[in-house]
Amino acid sequence: MCRPLLLLAFSLCGLAPSGRTQPGAFPAFQPEVSFSLTIPINRAEGAPRFTRRQWAEMGAVVLTGVGHLAASASDLSGAYIPVVIGGWGGYVGYRAITEEDFLRTTGFTAENLGPAFRDASILAGAATAGMLVIGAANGNLRLDTDMLPLLVLYPAWGLTQQFLVQGLVTRHLADASLSPYAVTPISAVTFGSVHVPNWELTAATTGLGAAYAALYQRHGNLW
Repeated sequence: MCRPLLLLAFSLCGLAPSGRTQPGAFPAFQPEVSFSLTIPINRAEGAPRFTRRQWAEMGAVVLTGVGHLAASASDLSGAYIPVVIGGWGGYVGYRAITEEDFLRTTGFTAENLGPAFRDASILAGAATAGMLVIGAANGNLRLDTDMLPLLVLYPAWGLTQQFLVQGLVTRHLADASLSPYAVTPISAVTFGSVHVPNWELTAATTGLGAAYAALYQRHGNLW
């Protein structure tokens, strides 16, 4: 049934072969037809664009976080954290020497320092007070002697964390034109995930990370 209908359609269009040629008539001219179809494959409108360096830096941040989880599970944080501080500190120094605006664009300078320090201090103070209250209520508020080196290193460690999460994740995502509604939760999860499997601490630091990401997008300062 389909074949006769198909032949009928071709006949109506003048394309079906007649089966014989009328006497004295020239054979129907059938030109060779070729088609060239080009389909451009472009990046979707508004899709994020990252440079190779940005991809590499964000990948290095992920590897640093995985290393931190492994070091914490093996009770090697005291040895791992100084290595991370030194390694990433060297990278910051290299970029600062080779790129004039690196420190400013990343947020290491005094630009917007006043409002950034004010808002971060309020946030950090409230978070610290809350953690102290929760720790005291649960009976977990104690200071072990093996924690003293980490407390000495904590200012540098805290700044290193802010550089990794805000300077290399939040900024790269924002520079790629992602919406703040996407940038903030991604940055927050990145910040909080290094505290797995302590789920209470993970939840608390994820919320803190969201606040820090919002402040960084507003002020652009790491201090």
